[in-house]
Amino acid sequence: MLLITLGSIGFFVWNDIKKNKRHVKKYNLHTKITISTTLLIFVVSSALFFLFEKDGLMKDMGAKETILASLFSSVTPRTAGFNTIDTGALSNSSQLLTMVLMFIGGSPGSTAGGVKTVTITVLVVYVWSNLRSETGCNIFGRRLPDEAIKKACNVVILNLLLAVTAIIAISYIQPLEINELMFEAFSAIGTAGMSMGITRELTAASRLVIIILMFCGRIGSMSFALSFTERKQVPPVKLPEENVLIG
Repeated sequence: MLLITLGSIGFFVWNDIKKNKRHVKKYNLHTKITISTTLLIFVVSSALFFLFEKDGLMKDMGAKETILASLFSSVTPRTAGFNTIDTGALSNSSQLLTMVLMFIGGSPGSTAGGVKTVTITVLVVYVWSNLRSETGCNIFGRRLPDEAIKKACNVVILNLLLAVTAIIAISYIQPLEINELMFEAFSAIGTAGMSMGITRELTAASRLVIIILMFCGRIGSMSFALSFTERKQVPPVKLPEENVLIG
């Protein structure tokens, strides 16, 4: 778990920690967001796994084994793909939680996949700031730039679009349980390496879809999408603006 966490935090964070040591106030905003989000996800997801499986898959384990299995289950979906319990025997709630963790993944500049912890935090802060009608998105005494918010929205939407498209495509190609198929797709886009055991049952066409998902997840959905677009200059004249109804 320690090795997985060290690899998922990112090289930029470790460089910042090495430079500023225990002077937390001197850490970059990126480092603060990464560390706090990683710890929050670790604590919350571990508690949820314990709650979901203590009377299910882990009911025959001792207290120490149950806690350790819960901690491991909260860490491994975010980048590693190892497992200490039967992934296929997880409850529906644990399966969904694992998919969420695989979708989030690690942190920017790390060996992990997913949309990244900082991306999710930026979107949460953005939504929270809008609900409170605040000026700008503020966190840890700093304001997030608009460009970071746009990139976060693009990354999450593109990853979701790719995963949902793949799920629909594979479900059309061959009949499979939707929860197993969703698990496979989110594992691929998050490059988590986890499976409920249906990979060997996939046809050649379905495997090709999974391969494309893994490729997009590894290089980044944003980079994959931009590779098909041309860099165009900003036009001197913009189209007129008009409001639309949202929500």
